Amino acid sequence: MFYNEPKVEKKQILLENIQDFYSEILEYYDELFPLNENALNFIEVINKEICKNFSTQPAPLSRYLGIGCATGTFENKLDSIHLDITGIDKNPLMIETAMRRMKRSGTTSRFFEMSTIDIGRFLQKDSFHIIACIDNTLPYISDPTLMKKFFHDTKKLLAPGGRLIIQTHNFDSFDYSRPITLPEKSSIRVRLMRSYSPGENNQTFMKAELELGNGNTIGLSHPIVIQPTPIAYLIELGKDAGFSTPQLYGDFKRSQWTIKSPMTIAVF
Repeated sequence: MFYNEPKVEKKQILLENIQDFYSEILEYYDELFPLNENALNFIEVINKEICKNFSTQPAPLSRYLGIGCATGTFENKLDSIHLDITGIDKNPLMIETAMRRMKRSGTTSRFFEMSTIDIGRFLQKDSFHIIACIDNTLPYISDPTLMKKFFHDTKKLLAPGGRLIIQTHNFDSFDYSRPITLPEKSSIRVRLMRSYSPGENNQTFMKAELELGNGNTIGLSHPIVIQPTPIAYLIELGKDAGFSTPQLYGDFKRSQWTIKSPMTIAVF
């Protein structure tokens, strides 16, 4: 005689904001967003270009600020290429993880819980040679006024000859009249699904859901607002803050940017 196995009801966790979402998926974060070796090489090349212009040789240690550093994997790895590292992130659990890894690896990196909009308040003027805001962090500053403030703040924080590096999705390739499904990110244990949809007043909304191996899901209770950053908008923001026209790349291999590029990288 055979018995039917009891049906296990799948659970769905819904969270109010993106920071709660990232806290909940912290265990899987590095599986979904693994270390990008090409990005490390990209930063190293930029650093060498900056060091050539130092008045004293050998060049002193360049100072790097990683905005939205998450678990600090990228920043801790950068520590080995002649950079003095500071990483900031708004999420306290991410920063705790970054600091634990720093102690285990023996790096001299520093990590602080700090919102992007507070960098001009708590960090020193002219104190960084490289400021990097990568992994599509910038669009989460959903308010255009705060986005403008970000560019003015980073301009003040950069030492003479310093560079601001922005990396986002290639928003120029998107059709904002219809929903857009982003490429899925997955590991052996989970998969992350995200999409953008148009809203009123030129707003764009993002949905995100993480599916676990047992079928349970973690998602947002409502879409969050993001600010798309096509190239023309980035150039406008940079110009307003006093930056020159940026160098543009389509990936961290320094490929020429086109409308079909997988990402947008702007180096101011």
